[in-house]
Amino acid sequence: MRFWVDPLPRPGAYIGVVILVDVIRATTTAAAYLRAGARALVLAPSLEAARAFKDQDMVLSGEVGGLRPPGFDLGNSPREALEAPVGGRIVVMATTNGTRAAHAARGARAILLGSLQNATAVAQEAARLGEEVALVCAGREGQVALDDLYAAGVIGKRLQERGFRAMGDAAALALFLAVHPPWEVLPVSEAALALREVGLWADVEACARVDAHGVVPLHEGFCGEGMVFRRADAEEP
Repeated sequence: MRFWVDPLPRPGAYIGVVILVDVIRATTTAAAYLRAGARALVLAPSLEAARAFKDQDMVLSGEVGGLRPPGFDLGNSPREALEAPVGGRIVVMATTNGTRAAHAARGARAILLGSLQNATAVAQEAARLGEEVALVCAGREGQVALDDLYAAGVIGKRLQERGFRAMGDAAALALFLAVHPPWEVLPVSEAALALREVGLWADVEACARVDAHGVVPLHEGFCGEGMVFRRADAEEP
């Protein structure tokens, strides 16, 4: 059993199990919607694709520059998601990096959304689904993101505890970062600094919570251009 880390997505490269990581904030927020009772989550590849769902009584969630786009119901805040009236409804998300990265993993046998908040649960679910796991970091505007590499390392440590072997320098670097507590790493990331500038530092604090819950979004199909995710049957950590 083995795992590796891709600091940026490699479209078309995945056939096994993928854990997608966009810790600040898309994959953290996605799980929060399912925790809040959303029936399903649809990850749209763009804002325009998300807006196509507007007339179907779905909740639109997204961000541009950290803020909610015009015409959307909600932003990309994990704190806001937990309090949103989404029970029994479908949430459509479109974000700058995370939702695009999810579409880059299309073709994989299984795609999970991982974060610090569900680190143990997502590692457990990935181990159940296969013996080779790719931890795919969303990155930030095409560049490697420190926060995603760190979160990949935290999840990678939990895979190691389940008998997985780390492969490659990127995995070694992610594991090295994961030796440190989140508040030594996340606050200096570009994603965190950008949220500070728009007054959303509390979201960084939420994203830095490790093993806060056991909800794991699992890809189950498509709806138009969107990728549909529902809760996997992962146990609480």
